[in-house]
Amino acid sequence: MLNNADIKELMNGRTGISREMAERIYTSRLIGSRPDWVLHGGGNTSLKMTVSDLFGQDREVIFIKASGVDLATIDVDGFTALDLSALTKLRRLSRLSDDEMDNQLKICKIRADAPDPSVEALLHAFLPQKFIDHTHADAILAMSSRTEAVNLIRYVLGEKICVIPYEKSGLPLALAAATAWENNPESEAIIVLHHGIFTFGDDAETAYHRMADYVARAEAWLAEQTPVESRWSAVIRNDAAIPRIAQVIRGACAVTETPDHCRTLLVDIRDHDAIIEISLNWEAESICTSGVLTPDHAIRTKNRYVYIEHVPDNDEALTALITDRINAFKADYEKYFNTFKKDPHQTMLDPTPRVFIVAGAGLFALGETRKAAGIAADIAEHTILTKYQAGMESYRPIEDAHVFDMEYWPLQQKKLKKQSNLCLQGKIALVTGAAGAIGFGIADRLLMAGATVAISDIDTAGLENVRQILAGRYDEDRIAAIGFDVTSESGVRTGLEKACRTFGGMDILVPNAGTAHVSRIEELDADKFQNVINVNLMGTFNVIKAVVPIFRRQATGGNIVVISTKNVFDPGAAFGAYSASKAGAHQMARIAALELAELGVRVNMVNPDAVFGDESVPSKLWEMIGPDRMKARGLDPEGLKAYYRQRNLLKITVTAEHVGNAVVFFAANQTPTTGSVLPVDGGVPAAFPR
Repeated sequence: MLNNADIKELMNGRTGISREMAERIYTSRLIGSRPDWVLHGGGNTSLKMTVSDLFGQDREVIFIKASGVDLATIDVDGFTALDLSALTKLRRLSRLSDDEMDNQLKICKIRADAPDPSVEALLHAFLPQKFIDHTHADAILAMSSRTEAVNLIRYVLGEKICVIPYEKSGLPLALAAATAWENNPESEAIIVLHHGIFTFGDDAETAYHRMADYVARAEAWLAEQTPVESRWSAVIRNDAAIPRIAQVIRGACAVTETPDHCRTLLVDIRDHDAIIEISLNWEAESICTSGVLTPDHAIRTKNRYVYIEHVPDNDEALTALITDRINAFKADYEKYFNTFKKDPHQTMLDPTPRVFIVAGAGLFALGETRKAAGIAADIAEHTILTKYQAGMESYRPIEDAHVFDMEYWPLQQKKLKKQSNLCLQGKIALVTGAAGAIGFGIADRLLMAGATVAISDIDTAGLENVRQILAGRYDEDRIAAIGFDVTSESGVRTGLEKACRTFGGMDILVPNAGTAHVSRIEELDADKFQNVINVNLMGTFNVIKAVVPIFRRQATGGNIVVISTKNVFDPGAAFGAYSASKAGAHQMARIAALELAELGVRVNMVNPDAVFGDESVPSKLWEMIGPDRMKARGLDPEGLKAYYRQRNLLKITVTAEHVGNAVVFFAANQTPTTGSVLPVDGGVPAAFPR
């Protein structure tokens, strides 16, 4: 039974939402909450209703899920209303071009500003039932991808199922489904081989429970299947190699577009026990090369995955192996494209693989954004788990021609959101000392420029505060908080490995962690001096040293932007520990610029001054030295800020965001610059670089 209270809640205080629409929203969300039924905008639902037009006349309308909308969170604005009588007239046609179908769907919209409807709108319109549900349930796909699929489906699910061969979505599938139902009007569902299941009824509850019932029967059948034996009796994991594998894959899949720009992807890693077991199975390669479960998935994962059967310990050997497999994949993809393209002028999509299965290490999925990589990983994970459980002996992949038609179908491509042209799109950054004002400002500007950012600090509470603020401004999945101590060489290595496990690699390193101590030399405690050296100099050294192997494996260049200080050129009395340690880090950065240029890595420095922060993220440096400075000058906090503002040539307040903008300038390769210093201080003559 449907939850009446939840349905009433959907209607409360909302005009124009009928009981039927509330039920449609409610059951759609139930369907969307099942990732084993639909994934990331997959599946669709519809409702036929009579509504009044502007003249008070009744009009038959179908509300169909808009293309790409996620059923898990759908609301009334996630459905597109179409003129039902106009749509059903299209059944008289035997052919309809893609452009004309797109045009007709637009013409039939009740509202001109409504989103594009699902490409299966015609199928929903041609069937007479009031409520129609459609899913790509894993278990249904497993049954419909077997050599004996038709007999198996009827044996497991009963005789009230229409089974039809795969047809391309649009008019061909709509005609086939409508004809199948008319030949069997007692049927309760239609299964399209290699595509999914449609259930229907004259009320939302009937349509939904038929879906739940038939999928449950298919799942029971799938649960009875016995996977073939693994290569080894126990799963042999290769956890230590995972970050290294991700870095090599990411680098090998990058594309150099200009001398100053390399298009890079992010990586989503899945390494739970079931995935590891499959990766070690003797059928793993067959699982990877036997195609998608349904052509809808090809736009996210390509039709095949790359299988890596072993992981060499040597980086060079690993790079050679992965590069060889990628080149072979690209060659096969080009052959696939040339075989099935309809127009000699058709442009081939990016031939780079999107999914890798690595023996003992798991699944690695790539995407232009973190979300895109996650979608590819989700689909690939469901695919290999389903194939593995069902067994490959009777698996029958869908024809490549069908996959090509769907992958290159413009209406399918519309589901992919256009990627931004932000200068750091696809780049991964790590910012240390991110719990303070400057680190926060840097992370904020990097995210605004399109980067995915790992923030780090030993202050876990402050780090979480920054993460929450940034998550409120940007996509939360682009931000990861990874605490580690920059003074610990092993801790730094572990922290960078965590960042690479999370995002796949690293392109931008911003050593920003710092500390200070106020004391004249004759009174300076050696231990306190050493602590400042450890954080400011050794911390910078540790993170730079740790990132070099990552840059080397990726072979895509990179940027290191060291947050230095105006004190390197213009030190102050009683500030020797800070100034000397920062000067050492500054010189270390210059040496790194010399040594890393051969890798295409640029190392530059930003020299800020008088960055105070605010109440939400205060400056830790000024928390340390501010009281002493105020006491020496007889100023309150606002007076101290005014003093430093008046000290610079531009009489300007320097903010953390200004520092972040300088970092973005270097990280985006705006100029062919390395070993340079950019002051962000409003103009302090004594600190001019020279």
